[in-house]
Amino acid sequence: MDHPITRSAWSVLVISVIAMILLPAALTGTTIAFPEIELNFGSNRATLSWILSGYSITTAAFTLLGGQLSDRLGSRVMFIRGVFLFFLGSVLCTLSPNVGLLIAGRTIQGVGAAIYAPASLAMVLRRFHRTHHALAIGIWAASVPIGSALSPTIASFILEIADWRWMFAVQTVGAMSVLFAIAFFKEKEGSRGSSVRGPMDYWGIPIGTAAIGFLALGIVQGPRWGWMSWDTILAFAASLVLFPLFMHRNKDQSMPLVDFTLFSIPTFRTANVVSLGVSLVGSSVWLLWPIHLATVWEYSQIQIGLAITPTPLLAGLVSIGTGRWVQTYGYRGILSVGTALLVLGNIWLIIFYGSEVHYWGRMFPGLVLYGLAMGLTFAPLNSAALADVPEQVYGRANATFLTGRAMCSAIGIAILVAIIGDSVGLDALPAFRNAFIFLAGVSAGSFLLVLSIWPRTLINPRENS
Repeated sequence: MDHPITRSAWSVLVISVIAMILLPAALTGTTIAFPEIELNFGSNRATLSWILSGYSITTAAFTLLGGQLSDRLGSRVMFIRGVFLFFLGSVLCTLSPNVGLLIAGRTIQGVGAAIYAPASLAMVLRRFHRTHHALAIGIWAASVPIGSALSPTIASFILEIADWRWMFAVQTVGAMSVLFAIAFFKEKEGSRGSSVRGPMDYWGIPIGTAAIGFLALGIVQGPRWGWMSWDTILAFAASLVLFPLFMHRNKDQSMPLVDFTLFSIPTFRTANVVSLGVSLVGSSVWLLWPIHLATVWEYSQIQIGLAITPTPLLAGLVSIGTGRWVQTYGYRGILSVGTALLVLGNIWLIIFYGSEVHYWGRMFPGLVLYGLAMGLTFAPLNSAALADVPEQVYGRANATFLTGRAMCSAIGIAILVAIIGDSVGLDALPAFRNAFIFLAGVSAGSFLLVLSIWPRTLINPRENS
């Protein structure tokens, strides 16, 4: 039976994509603007670093809560509230007279992003029939890499002609446009809140959020504080104490913050396991390329942005097409090819990427392999994770998947920071090679996982029609 896609479904998908593009803009743009912000305020770097880490930590900590609220109160409602928080944070960043308010604005942005990211996909999927979910997720997932491709160039251009505040002003306008557009669409009938009703876990939710927040704090700040510093140790210790309390509270809830019964669904469990390694490699590599280009090849900021653009742009374009493939042939083949390309991309960079400045011959082929690999893995994994999940838990299921992806990304960055240390220039080349060897090993592990644990039978979304 054919299930046509309505105009309103396409419109909501476009709105969701625009909202998701704001996330890499908020992250990448701020990173690029960091030196200018530092000059503006003259504060010490340790304090200013919280405009970067504060956003990452709050996003990781509150995403699960965002998924819970999306299922409980309705995906459109929480999407609007999350975007509104992001809008308020952007306004505060734009107008902030001091570092404290700038950090506060970035933290509010992080909370808003954590709330609307899981709600955005749930809102979209409830308007598409299951036979079209892989297509919708492919387009939705393409928004982040495409945003990552455009953000460095746009941010660099803004900083060339205007003050850093204009970068946050653009984010403000983007969030305001999303709020205006979504106001024309009502909540889809039957999707206002979950069919599973129960009291809010007013103890378990803050305990779980704090446990993940302290873990993210230790991972993100560990390289800067020192892994054996008291601050890092206390952050990990707090997380270690809170997690058992959270697990105890979580198991008896009718609507838990993390629904561990979802892991009894084979596609959800397998997609999350494979995603751990893919996310670690695909996200943490962005630390290596800019540092190498800046310190070894001595590229300018704009040159760096343009140099690494092919990877996210190609990943986004490929992601759009993966939905059609998955609808027809399933997930195993495309994920096998994607993880294999991830291994080959790292092997290429181990062998050819070095001190000699030769972008097209030495770096570009590796970027292409990475772009193809990310496009063939990120969207299909997200699609597979939700393929057999009941509609009423889309928010929590996607939040669980996104939280795992974010935590693995943070862990990967922390490991790479430890590998490359403080070495710069030509002295850093052995460390960079070791980093790519590590990433190649993790990629190979992901490839073997797909071959060994992914079901050989065809998992086809059309079968659910």
